[in-house]
Amino acid sequence: MDDASSVAKLAPRTVSHDDDDCSYQPGVDVSSIDEKNLMWKVDLHVLPWLTILYLFSFLDRGSIGNAKLYNLEEDLGLTDKQYLICLSMFFLPYALFEPASNVLLRRLSPSIWLSCMMFFWGVVMTLHGIVRSYAGLLTLRLLLGLTEAGLYPGVVYYISSWYKRSETGFRVAIFFSSATVAGAFSGLLAAGIAKMDGIGGRPGWAWIFILEGLATVILSVASFWIIQDFPDNANFLSEDERVFIIRRLKADTRFSASGQVFKRAYVWQSLRDWKTYVAMGLYMGFDGPLYAFSLFTPSIINQLGNKLRQE
Repeated sequence: MDDASSVAKLAPRTVSHDDDDCSYQPGVDVSSIDEKNLMWKVDLHVLPWLTILYLFSFLDRGSIGNAKLYNLEEDLGLTDKQYLICLSMFFLPYALFEPASNVLLRRLSPSIWLSCMMFFWGVVMTLHGIVRSYAGLLTLRLLLGLTEAGLYPGVVYYISSWYKRSETGFRVAIFFSSATVAGAFSGLLAAGIAKMDGIGGRPGWAWIFILEGLATVILSVASFWIIQDFPDNANFLSEDERVFIIRRLKADTRFSASGQVFKRAYVWQSLRDWKTYVAMGLYMGFDGPLYAFSLFTPSIINQLGNKLRQE
């Protein structure tokens, strides 16, 4: 669903070249600006922190797979079916609230919306560590899906407001690659945290949720100052650089997102576009295996290990 929401936001739209946006100043001379160096500067200010946000997002949503190894099911009295229901419930609000989140991103600005979203999912993640029942875990998984829903489509839309269409795909790929990084060390991190079993009267699996959640909350506070908004008001750009970026976006028949006026017609236009549904199918195709590995690989490896020891 993430990519489908992104495609919906990137659907073709009518552009008026009579726009009088103050950032697009015909009298400003930008001939001295090196485009390659400027876009490298944009990359360094925009992409690294977004990648970190998605890394923690993927780490948080998949940590339940590692927590299961340290007696999560036994302590909460869950059956295998209840555990699977808890996993599935995450995706229901996640899918439903993705499109609406981009509307809020435009109204509140990326620095506010993405940071607030991260703060709330960090709080929900931390609360996983004090849950005591199936109903509590199920509720928290629903809330985690709700609070994380806007990150991926929001970041894709945000990236598209900085780069031309020919540049956006590569930047999104860099951002999305952090999911692989999260999977690479999440198990090792969980194994280390689980050694805190018994501290504060909490089991090891609870500390996995608590510490990862608190780290997310801390990062969300820093995000208020680190995340740049749109090119029109980014504080790391000079006025000449700002004008240059806005001009190249408009030459690519695109506005910076802060200069757009939201219209419901854009939504219906994207829903009627066959490419939206092709993108949905493609994303389902590779996202299913991705989450299967994230959520079930720890248990599979653990069970294989048990069988080898028994033999």
